[in-house]
Amino acid sequence: MQRNCPIKVTFVFCLLFLLVPCVVGAVPTKLVVRAKANDAKFIGTAVGGLKVVVRDALTGKTLAEKTLEGKTGNTKIIMKDPIMRNTVLSQGGAAKAEFVFDIEEPVKLEIELVGPLGAGNNIHKEVKTTWLIPGKDITGDGILFNLYGLIVHAYSPKPHEFFPVGTKVTIGAHITPMCGCPERPDFLWDANKVNAKAAVFFKGKKIAEVPLKWASRISHFEASFVPKEPGDYKIVIMASDLRNNQGIAVTGLVAVPAKTYHRILGK
Repeated sequence: MQRNCPIKVTFVFCLLFLLVPCVVGAVPTKLVVRAKANDAKFIGTAVGGLKVVVRDALTGKTLAEKTLEGKTGNTKIIMKDPIMRNTVLSQGGAAKAEFVFDIEEPVKLEIELVGPLGAGNNIHKEVKTTWLIPGKDITGDGILFNLYGLIVHAYSPKPHEFFPVGTKVTIGAHITPMCGCPERPDFLWDANKVNAKAAVFFKGKKIAEVPLKWASRISHFEASFVPKEPGDYKIVIMASDLRNNQGIAVTGLVAVPAKTYHRILGK
């Protein structure tokens, strides 16, 4: 009996080894991060991309950084087809930042998103947290940020641009959702439903507020203003839509007497 015992022990050990495989060492685990404009498409390269920083949420240590880049995705899937519970909005290709972490145990991640980097005053900084479990990839739409807001860029007047007193000045702004998607009348992003206006300040007081209307060019909105006194004017352009998206742009101008204006330009 004593001589048979080692054989039995060895047999049991081998059986357990086969039934309970042992995973040793770090496991490559994927994390996908995406950003989508509220009531619009994915955000990517065309608006400057977004900076993504992944940290250990418990220690604050930075684990990785990348720029989120790519295309805005499939308009039909995102904006037209019915969205069901299991619909993957990013199918067909949409902007993303993809990471692979070699981890031996679950890690709590803090994901910081900054952008779109081309949005000027309307850049977001947002943070989400998630557990990442070894071997359990986070893919598909991934960790998805929904960014509220509008990108508003003033193209007229240019900051500190000179105009003669009494001249009609065009106040113009390029206004889009955070993805840069086009605004025009009776479209998915309807220019008729954008509320845009410019507040004009002179000597620290608001002296005018004028509505901006679609200027017959995609995403362009304009109004007119006539400075009546020489001096510095600040212009704050404000835009909003019916989906709780808002954005601003700030510019300004200098009004001078006609002789001074021509002297500045060298005419």
